[in-house]
Amino acid sequence: MRRARLNILFFLCAAVFVSASARAQVPKSSVAKQKPGGLDGEVVNAKGAPVSGAQILWQASDGETPHLLHSDAQGRFHIEKLRTGSYDLRASANGTWSEWEHNVPVRPGGDTSVTLRLTFKASSLAAGVELKGAMRAWDVPVPGAVPHDSAVDPKGNIWFTLQETGHLARFNPDTHEWKLFKVMTEDSGPHGLVSDKFGDIWFTENYAGKIGRLDPKTGAIAEFTPPTAKDPHTPVFGLDGALWFTAQNSNVIGRLDVETGKITEYGVPTQDAHPYGIVSADNGALWFCELSGGKLGRVDPRDGSITEYAPSVSGVEPRRLVALGGAIYFTDSGGGRLGRITLADKKFKMWDSPSGNNSEPYGIAADSSGKIWYEESGSAANKLVRFDPAVEVFRTYPMPAPNSSVRNMARDAKGRLWMPLSLADKIAVVE
Repeated sequence: MRRARLNILFFLCAAVFVSASARAQVPKSSVAKQKPGGLDGEVVNAKGAPVSGAQILWQASDGETPHLLHSDAQGRFHIEKLRTGSYDLRASANGTWSEWEHNVPVRPGGDTSVTLRLTFKASSLAAGVELKGAMRAWDVPVPGAVPHDSAVDPKGNIWFTLQETGHLARFNPDTHEWKLFKVMTEDSGPHGLVSDKFGDIWFTENYAGKIGRLDPKTGAIAEFTPPTAKDPHTPVFGLDGALWFTAQNSNVIGRLDVETGKITEYGVPTQDAHPYGIVSADNGALWFCELSGGKLGRVDPRDGSITEYAPSVSGVEPRRLVALGGAIYFTDSGGGRLGRITLADKKFKMWDSPSGNNSEPYGIAADSSGKIWYEESGSAANKLVRFDPAVEVFRTYPMPAPNSSVRNMARDAKGRLWMPLSLADKIAVVE
């Protein structure tokens, strides 16, 4: 027993001596401050082949500042000099996306490797469906509801906000059945809405100054309050995965991180611009209308910086807009015109709407064959308009109800356009 104890003591002393010697021989340069870490990655398709030119969205996991870069010819990318912490990344190319890689760790002195595999596709839209302009209409199930905006979920259900009764309404286009979901906040004024890829419905509470999220499976609603915006207006998902929204009278653009619930606001440079409709377009940028400012605004999602573009004609009141074929088309409710800005050179072109200066163009969408559709909401007009950008020809169709006032349109997977007829308390489909 005594010999065993002596042996143990000997080995412990030897270990301490070796450890001390090792410390004494470490070069001074290795204990100096280590270099920042980085991310070293590649983007591959579903079969594992590298994808060149893919867009990579990355940000610190707190979602504070999103960044964009592209993969090289071998599908590789490198991000250096990163602070220690966790990062989120996602890639996209040619209509496919990778899943988000969340909480990728970065430590000083080395690179963390990550592979982004493009396996997710957006819901496919019917290719080249030529709409004929035929319309069918249904009554909204509660009187005085004022259906405002429309959206389509991954299962093909059509959703509407009922602004004056505080409901979200789900319409089954096959069975024509309705289901209503009441917003918990009184006098909430649900306005715009959009579905995420999981089927949750995100919406603005324009009267209450909140953003809501509905889980249709349970009916549970979560609410998020912006720092200053009192009237969230139109929401859209950006390519960075965040929910972006306009706030009309508050004159800000908001960004809600759907993972953390954090809301960041960016002030519109033009005072009292009244930011209105918003869409996601070139390389992840967000474009919005300035209803009173007479301009279009572009938001860089990397830092929230806003650039404004003004057409040369006067009296323009941009209201809603749609991205199509390297351009943004928008309705000019003040001048009775359809407008376009091409993204490559930022040049405008304007066309007089068929019903003239007082036609008040409002809701707008593009069909899957590349035609532009919008509604002239003026009481003396009340027409649906189709515009063919290839030949610059208009055609009009009478609306299915007097004083329809279509504020928004949504396209489903069959290529049909769904419209709330706000002042008629109806919904309609264009086929």
